[in-house]
Amino acid sequence: MIPKTITKEHIIEAARSIDSNPVPEHREAKRYEVTVNGHNYPPKYLISVASQMATGLSLKPDEFGGGDEANSFLSRLG
Repeated sequence: MIPKTITKEHIIEAARSIDSNPVPEHREAKRYEVTVNGHNYPPKYLISVASQMATGLSLKPDEFGGGDEANSFLSRLG
């Protein structure tokens, strides 16, 4: 489950972090990408990094769903 404490600011901060530390091959986008400040990111990895910033714990890929769950969460944040 995606922590509700993740904010849009955490997502933006996570995107900046990913810009400095490339996405691991096994965490690359399979179908969807999210655009933040003109750059594309894999939604699940972006949320995982944002979770680390918001809660101190990074989410593992099997701890929440991609597709609808991740995309809906990001859409609600704008």
